[in-house]
Amino acid sequence: MKNIFFLFVFSLLVYSCGNDSGKTTNDSLKPNDSVSLINEQIRKDPANLDLYVKRSRLEMNRKQFGPALDDMNRVIAVDSNKAEYLIAAADINFFTMHTLRADSLLSRAVRLHPDNVDCLLKLATMDHYLTKYDDELKLLDAALHVDVHNSQVYYMKGMMFKERHDTMKAISSFQTAVEQDPDHYNAFMQLGLLFSTKKDPLAEQYFMNAISLNPNSEEAIYALALFYQQEENWNRAIETYTTLLKINPHHFDAHYNLGIIDVVNLKMTDDGMKYFNLAIEDNPKEPRGYYGRGYCYEVKGDVTNAEADYRMALKQDPNYDKATFALNKLLGQ
Repeated sequence: MKNIFFLFVFSLLVYSCGNDSGKTTNDSLKPNDSVSLINEQIRKDPANLDLYVKRSRLEMNRKQFGPALDDMNRVIAVDSNKAEYLIAAADINFFTMHTLRADSLLSRAVRLHPDNVDCLLKLATMDHYLTKYDDELKLLDAALHVDVHNSQVYYMKGMMFKERHDTMKAISSFQTAVEQDPDHYNAFMQLGLLFSTKKDPLAEQYFMNAISLNPNSEEAIYALALFYQQEENWNRAIETYTTLLKINPHHFDAHYNLGIIDVVNLKMTDDGMKYFNLAIEDNPKEPRGYYGRGYCYEVKGDVTNAEADYRMALKQDPNYDKATFALNKLLGQ
């Protein structure tokens, strides 16, 4: 979860802080920009460092990280005092797994622009990734000193408190984030997940808020369906999973969980087997689909097919304990 959060926030802030206003001096990349075009411009003006930064960005977009890193190393060797260059160099160093180097570059950028919120958030995000939570908190507090209404700062504080298992402070931070920005989808999602863990009915409303902001969000719809399932609200769970399948007809977990509800909770084995069949079609390498269908066969007294599916589940994952237990039980071992 932490790595996903880091990548998301890090990508939001790529090249975002080049001066105190948070804007870069470079023009945005145009659709017709190409590496060959930039190469020609560099040939004519080899001292223009902005061109190397632009080419590095293009190379990053093409996932050509080696050339992108070479360009930014060239830039930093010439000018290591410009925050924009340090930020760009940090980006490519992170994506090439040079995290300590990226951290060093971001630290220098913050020293150059201590009141730039975007720079503070970038370094805070790096500290989050490196689990340097005390340092992260100082940077986030510094950002709030500059902009007390910045919803992203509160969201990041919420993520930090969540990682530190301080649920109360995490909830408070996420709630402040949505107070500052009622369209903050990710904060609503985190509130839904935290209240869902507490089995608090408020989880439903938070997930609904997230869905209202992104009606086609598979993540939010699935989380709401799973909450209903955990609350044993079978009708709402089935309805919500069905909505999800209209958006993504091959959603493995939706089919699998519908199978579980039908077989285990509603005792509708034949209907459950249909869902497990669909789950297997969605992802033939996922052992749970075979395990679920094997259980259906076992309930129906079809030992041969039950054994075959349990063995197929173990073929996909030899360490899948549920299938091992079920197979041993089925064979009287």
